[in-house]
Amino acid sequence: MAAITAFVLVLPIAGAIAQSAASGKHYELQHIDVTNVDKSVDPCSNFWQYACNKYNAANPIPPDRTRWGVAGNLYGWNHQVLGGILETNESPSASRTPNQQKIGDLYASCMNQPSSQLDAIKPLLAQIDAIHDKRSLALALAAIHKSFGRVWTANDNQTDVALFGYGPTPDANDVTRVVAGLDQGGLGMPGRDYYLSGTPDMKVLRDKYTALIATSLQLSEVPAAQSTQDAAKILELETALATAQMDNISRRDPNKVNNRFTLEQVKALVPNFDWDTYFAAMNAPPVPLYEVSSPAFFTALNKMLDSEGIATWKVYLRWQLLHAATPALGKSWRDADFAFTSALTGQKQQLSNADRCTSAVDSNLGEALGQVYVAQVFPPDSKARAQKMVKDIEAAMGRDINTVSWMQPATKQQALLKLAAVVDKIGYPDKWIDYSALTIERDNYPLNIERATAFELNRQLAFVGHPVDRKQWLMTPPTVDAYEDPQTNTINFPAGILQPIFFDTTKDDVINYGSEGAVVGHELTHDFDDQGRKFDLNGNLKDWWTPEDAKEYDERGSCISSEYTGPVPGVPDVKQNGKLTQGEDTADNGGLYLALSALAMDLKNQGKTLDDKDANGLTNLQRFFLAFANTWCTQSRPEAARNQVLTNPHSIPELRVNNVVGNMPEFQQAFSCKAGQPMVHSPRCRVW
Repeated sequence: MAAITAFVLVLPIAGAIAQSAASGKHYELQHIDVTNVDKSVDPCSNFWQYACNKYNAANPIPPDRTRWGVAGNLYGWNHQVLGGILETNESPSASRTPNQQKIGDLYASCMNQPSSQLDAIKPLLAQIDAIHDKRSLALALAAIHKSFGRVWTANDNQTDVALFGYGPTPDANDVTRVVAGLDQGGLGMPGRDYYLSGTPDMKVLRDKYTALIATSLQLSEVPAAQSTQDAAKILELETALATAQMDNISRRDPNKVNNRFTLEQVKALVPNFDWDTYFAAMNAPPVPLYEVSSPAFFTALNKMLDSEGIATWKVYLRWQLLHAATPALGKSWRDADFAFTSALTGQKQQLSNADRCTSAVDSNLGEALGQVYVAQVFPPDSKARAQKMVKDIEAAMGRDINTVSWMQPATKQQALLKLAAVVDKIGYPDKWIDYSALTIERDNYPLNIERATAFELNRQLAFVGHPVDRKQWLMTPPTVDAYEDPQTNTINFPAGILQPIFFDTTKDDVINYGSEGAVVGHELTHDFDDQGRKFDLNGNLKDWWTPEDAKEYDERGSCISSEYTGPVPGVPDVKQNGKLTQGEDTADNGGLYLALSALAMDLKNQGKTLDDKDANGLTNLQRFFLAFANTWCTQSRPEAARNQVLTNPHSIPELRVNNVVGNMPEFQQAFSCKAGQPMVHSPRCRVW
């Protein structure tokens, strides 16, 4: 059960993209300006500040965001396009296609929602209140998972599903079949550190979280005094679940989460849970295998199911339902939730209704909305140019594999076979999701979300028992991000990121290879990072390395993880663990090398060189590095940055620029840096 490795440019709250024209701000596509630098900063001292200070100063974080930068502006522009599509289709019309009716009516139901729609979940609350034994507990949990629970897949590395996660996953050892996965879950805060850390900040957050639980319970008509008592019980229970969870560094290792169980073994692992009732209620197809990510978690869960009384589980599941349903229940619920969200992330204002509702349509009907989006903003010539870049960077990876001195011929051969088997997915799916079985009404937003959740769950479960579908997308077309999936051996670039400032058809290859080329190289390198390298050309978890080469790799990877371990600029209270970020850091470093190698060959084919200068006197090599740094011009609120360091496998933007260029002699050459300066690392770390 390997997680996809996404590029993660920004982490907007609740998947929100940005403000649309309807919410009061207009966005224009931005273009990289390599002359917009802070000349008061020596590029050899802090290249990120040199490249980004002026941009960041001119683009402060909006009050409804936790971070902001060039990606935020592109999110905003994409959101305007999506908002325009939705506003066009919002009004009833006989001329609307079925998909236009669905996206328009879902948007309308969200925009016109009453302040509270608690009645929408009262049948589920009544089912929870009626829990009296293991069977009824399993039925209630399945009802939550099928209705407002986020559809879990084994590519998740999240824990915010009620009690545990269940869903389809490729068999880690045989991707010719999709089986089932069971994963740890049950938390309402971002991760186990928020429950277990003894720092003053975390204690304050736990108090605010407990207050949120109590407020939500009161909104669901639980008396105030009882709500306070129940909130304390829920925090205690979630803390026990957090204690039992596998840590996020261990979860990065696919061998540690590849624990194979039959159904009878699952039942023996957690005999205090009624699995037969749960799977029947979920309409779960029979499978020969369950991938259980963390058996120790389920062992602890079994003990808790025995030691905690039914009353405790009832209040816990009530909260989990309320927590999952809050975005769909109305403004009163979102207001209560925002008091905690603001403390957690630093966000100052809630998103506008237009932002929130556009994001909801993208999340629930992403390919229906995305199909119109790509027709408007991603023409065939853009796709063809992107495809050429990807092929150039893959060719650079082949040259790198052939020339590295530390790999034996047998391992190189397997690496080249894996590279040749990579599937490139550019812009949008070859086959769109068929939403004909999903009913959307324009006057009941919670019911629409419940139906959309059930639709996606059923769609995912239909994959069970079949070969892995390598053509399926895990991001919607307008997404400003990219990802690699080791079990399908694919690299994926939605149309949303193939727009300026990242991919700009008005700019030359020097700019595009420095910006989007680094993204492409990043995802391709993931196929060969410290965890991606453990999968073979077909996506099976299989060791294809000689022991000597594996040792050589680990030594180089250790250099990377050590380099990124320690204090984080602008985040004084926490330290980064380079073992958590090693895969992403390796991809950042290797990705820029690949993009530069591809550019050099591209220029050679055009009769040009990296030393050629533009009208401003900048060499192509300098412009390449400046284009790369420009994609990371981003600021974060301290709370959001802390959350990223504690829970996210990606380093903060400043490190994603400075540590990468500091490892490259080509950067030292481009800016005439001297040994001993901060942007000249010793030793230099490099895997690919």
